[in-house]
Amino acid sequence: MMNRIFGRITVMGILALGVGCGGTVLEEDVEGQSLDSVVQAAQQETPRKVEDLIGALDRQAGVLHVVEGSQAIVLKELKAERIDNNTYMTRDELTGEQWRYSIVPYPGVLWPKWFKLCPNGQLVFTSMECPTRIVDDPLVRVWQNSSCGFRVQAASTGACVNASSGSYRYEYLLAYKCGVGTGFCVERPAAMAIRYDYILNACDPSLISNVQSENHNYLCKR
Repeated sequence: MMNRIFGRITVMGILALGVGCGGTVLEEDVEGQSLDSVVQAAQQETPRKVEDLIGALDRQAGVLHVVEGSQAIVLKELKAERIDNNTYMTRDELTGEQWRYSIVPYPGVLWPKWFKLCPNGQLVFTSMECPTRIVDDPLVRVWQNSSCGFRVQAASTGACVNASSGSYRYEYLLAYKCGVGTGFCVERPAAMAIRYDYILNACDPSLISNVQSENHNYLCKR
């Protein structure tokens, strides 16, 4: 990661920081910035180089596609449990979903040819359609040169909102994304918010009528 950071400083001499929907901040000179601020900015960059993608678990097909030589680390990062000779199971720490899958290894020289970059910035297999909604993306991605250190949302509880059919409240979950780092990071679609609907006004917790996940993003677990 440090080579990547200093390489950028040498070539560009500037650092542009994104500010979400508000656009971008004007470029600033890196000279005079602390090393901590440069490292923090790098951690907020999402890893999107196909060379850094070492594993892709297709949850729908039940197949873990992995670069040869990286199988052990990918299984470790997924916290996989062996079922038989080539079948494993992982329980997702964010969603609670259980993934059962077999492994298909690929030579490193052929690996990049199996992927394409979608308009949303995600890498998917060339045979797949780019997902239009994050929640529909079937892949769990394992990145190298990455870490789960980019917090995008703090945990909080929204105010109770009364409506004609009762009331509702949002619970906002602590959420992290994979950023540039020196280790590994598992990224999957997961909810950033839970909506609770209530039968009557005032959000009485004993009268919940519906619970649903919302505001999905590509998240990791710290």
